[in-house]
Amino acid sequence: MPELPEVQTVVNGIKSKLIGLKIKDTEVFVKKLRYPVPINLKNKINKSSLLDVERRAKYIILRLSNDYSLIIHLGMSGRIIIGKKKEIKSIKHTHFQLHFSNDLVLQFIDPRRFGCILLRETSKLLEEKLLKHLGVEPLGKSFNQNYLHEIASNKASSIKSIIMNQKYIVGVGNIYASESLYLSKISPFKIGNKLTISESDRLVRSIKRVLKKSIQMGGSSINDHTMISGKLGHYQNKLQVYGRDGQKCRNKSCQLPIIRIVIAQRSTFYCSSCQK
Repeated sequence: MPELPEVQTVVNGIKSKLIGLKIKDTEVFVKKLRYPVPINLKNKINKSSLLDVERRAKYIILRLSNDYSLIIHLGMSGRIIIGKKKEIKSIKHTHFQLHFSNDLVLQFIDPRRFGCILLRETSKLLEEKLLKHLGVEPLGKSFNQNYLHEIASNKASSIKSIIMNQKYIVGVGNIYASESLYLSKISPFKIGNKLTISESDRLVRSIKRVLKKSIQMGGSSINDHTMISGKLGHYQNKLQVYGRDGQKCRNKSCQLPIIRIVIAQRSTFYCSSCQK
């Protein structure tokens, strides 16, 4: 599943290509993804211009000039590709296309159909049920050592489960939770109410560092993720623990094998020596 860096990479790509352009045509090839696709979508958005693109958690929000916004979620396997109309290929599982001025086309491809395309009035986005209960953004100033320590202080669950809970912190998926815990030298088993303020500080810094680095490298292309150009991201080549079970720890003074265990039904990778 695309996580925060992968989604932010897509947002950055859309911004660089489509801001200010007008939607000339809309093509919808499926009635329902995770939710029904609005039947009046074409009439509502054609001839409007793209004013801005932003990310909230793992949702992509396209703000349009007609006071509507498109909300797109990539689901488990979704991706967005942008290219010139004459160069864009017909790709299987393309469910949605936006044709912009300058002959640019945005394609939404989702083989497993867990993604979504929704249309909402921009003024009512804060009331949208998919968005209004989300936690803080991990790259924002609100996510700091005091915030993490406070939300963890009354939790008897593992710290990995806490940082992956969208009610508290959004977008820190399985890959980046494992990587951040390794970087901060904190065990994924550690109970939230045992987390010290100094450990909270280390973990917050690690989460921000890992996410920013992945965004810089175009995200992790482990399964379906590509950048809007169709090219792969590169952060998977820098992973320290995720997917490396049985391989040596990258800490040269350790080099014990990385262990894979399951926490909250998710694979977790860690070093039993480096993480306490």
